[in-house]
Amino acid sequence: MARAVTLPHTPSHADAAPATRAYQWLALALGALVFWALYMYSTQFVDGLGVTGLNRPVFWGLYIANFIFCVGLSAGGIGVSALVHLLERTDMKPVAILAEVLATSFLFLAASFIIMDLGQPTRFFFVFLSPNFSSPLLWDVTAITSYMFLCVALLYFSARGELVRRRGQGRWRPLVQLFTLGHTSLSERALRWDHRFLRTLAIISIPGAVALHSVTAWILGLVKGQPGWNTPILAPLFIASALVSGLAGVILAVLVSRRFFKLEVADEVVQSLAGYLLALIPVLLYLLFSEFLTVGYSGTPAHLQVFHEILFGRFARIFWFDIVVGVLVPLALLALPWTRTPRGIALACLLVIVGVFAERTYVLLPSLMRQALIPGLVAYHPTAVEWSLMAGAYAGGLLFFLGLMAFLFGLRSEGRPPRPRYVR
Repeated sequence: MARAVTLPHTPSHADAAPATRAYQWLALALGALVFWALYMYSTQFVDGLGVTGLNRPVFWGLYIANFIFCVGLSAGGIGVSALVHLLERTDMKPVAILAEVLATSFLFLAASFIIMDLGQPTRFFFVFLSPNFSSPLLWDVTAITSYMFLCVALLYFSARGELVRRRGQGRWRPLVQLFTLGHTSLSERALRWDHRFLRTLAIISIPGAVALHSVTAWILGLVKGQPGWNTPILAPLFIASALVSGLAGVILAVLVSRRFFKLEVADEVVQSLAGYLLALIPVLLYLLFSEFLTVGYSGTPAHLQVFHEILFGRFARIFWFDIVVGVLVPLALLALPWTRTPRGIALACLLVIVGVFAERTYVLLPSLMRQALIPGLVAYHPTAVEWSLMAGAYAGGLLFFLGLMAFLFGLRSEGRPPRPRYVR
C-alpha cells in the first residue's frame, strides 16, 4: 500500500514558485535595460550633450523633469515612514521599512539624473571646489546629500532588528553583519535605543522632506525672468505633489511586495493608506487651480503665453491627461466602494504617479519653449539616448529596490514546507 511520507526536497528552477520565477525574469529584463543604458551613456559621454534634444533655449529637459519627479517620490516616501514611526503604528512597521527603501532608491535615482544632465560628470566637483552660497543649485546639492544620509540612517535603525531576526543565521549572516555594522544584538536595551533613534530621525525627517522639495522648487521659482516658474506657490505645489506621488508609490510597492516578498501587511492597512491618498489628492488639485487662476487673472503677457501653451497649446494633451487620468479617475477609484479593492487601489496609485510625472513636464518645459525668446518655433524632442538613459536609470533603481527588499524580507518561495511524496 502506498503511504505519504515527507522527504527532503531540493527546489529546482521548474519547481520554483511563480512569484520567484517572475522575480528572476524581471531582474533579468531590468539588468538588460541597465546594460543598454550604459552603452548609450558612453555615447553621450564621448560626444557630449549634442546627442540629446537639448538646445540653447531648452537647457533643461527630460533629465531634469525626472530629477524633480524622483526627489518628490523620495520626499513623499520618507514622509510616510516618519508618520508611521511617530504614530507608533506597529501594524505598519513593514510599510515604514519599505517606504525607506523606496525613498533611498529614488534619491539615488535623482542624483543619477543630475549626473546625466551634466554631460561630463567631473563638472559635479565644481560645486564643491568653487561653491556659490547664493545659488539654489548648491542648496539643492546640500539638501540631497544630507537627506541621503538621513534616509540611510532611518533604514538602518528601522530594519536592523527585523533583519537580524529574519537573516541573522545561516548563509546570510555575513551580509547581515555588514549591513548592521556588526551590531546584531536583540536585547531589550538595544531595541529601545533603536526606537529612540528612530523617533528622533522621524522628527527631523518631516521638516527635512519639506526643505528637500522646497529647495528643488526654488531652483525654478527663484529664476526671475522665467514666467511660469517665478511664483511663490510653486514650492507648496511641489510638496503637495511629492506627498501624493510618494504615498501612491508606497501603496503600489506594498501591493507588489505582498506578491513577491514575505511582506506581512493586512488589507486594512492598505485601505487606510488609500484613505490618506484620497484626502491628499484634492489638496493637489486645489493648488493647481490656485496657480492657474492667479496666472490667468493677472493678465501678464509672458505668463499668459505659458498659460495658453499648457491649457490649449502644445502641452494641452499632457495637462488634460494629468487632470483627468492622473487626478479625477484616481479620485473616483478611491472614493467608490466597489472600486476600492486592491486592484482598484493599485490602478489609482499607478495613474497618480503617471499624472505627477506629466505635471513635472508641463511645469518645467513650457517656460523654456515659449516663442518670445527667439524668432520662430522653439522645440524640444528627447532623443533615443535620453529615453534609453531614463529607462536604464529606472531599471537600475528598481533592481536596487527589488534586491534590497529580497534581502530584508526574503522571497515568498523561500522556506516552503517540504511536499509529501508517496512511496511504497
